[in-house]
Amino acid sequence: MSSATSSQGATRTHHRTCNLCEAMCGIAIEVEGDRIASIRGDQRGPFSRGYICPKALALQDLHEDGDRLRVPVRRAGSGFQPISWDEAFDEVAGRLRETQARHGRDAVAVYLGNPRGHNYASLLYLIPFLEALRTRNCFSLMQRRQGACEREMS
Repeated sequence: MSSATSSQGATRTHHRTCNLCEAMCGIAIEVEGDRIASIRGDQRGPFSRGYICPKALALQDLHEDGDRLRVPVRRAGSGFQPISWDEAFDEVAGRLRETQARHGRDAVAVYLGNPRGHNYASLLYLIPFLEALRTRNCFSLMQRRQGACEREMS
């Protein structure tokens, strides 16, 4: 991480990987205080060598979007109320169990999006999650309908 001083405080450069697709482009994010000043391709990135696509440039817009959810919420009347992560996970688990009990295990479907191979949580928790759900309804970009769960777990 490099550091310089600006009129708004310390400027820091965070070297990260864009996680929006399989290319895994290296990005350099300049931060002034707690504000993103710029995002550019990281010349030292072994895969992208400084190139980034428009999606990586848009990360700042996503990060700063006023409508972006920053905490879990629950519908309350005509609006939403913030809840804790523990409450959110408990509610999701309960509703998944309830849906499968009422309509059968295949009433729940899973979409296996990208880039799973570069996400440690996906690598560690996807198979136990799929085994717990026991649904045949898995979808991904690689196939049109079923079979993704079985291939993922084999």
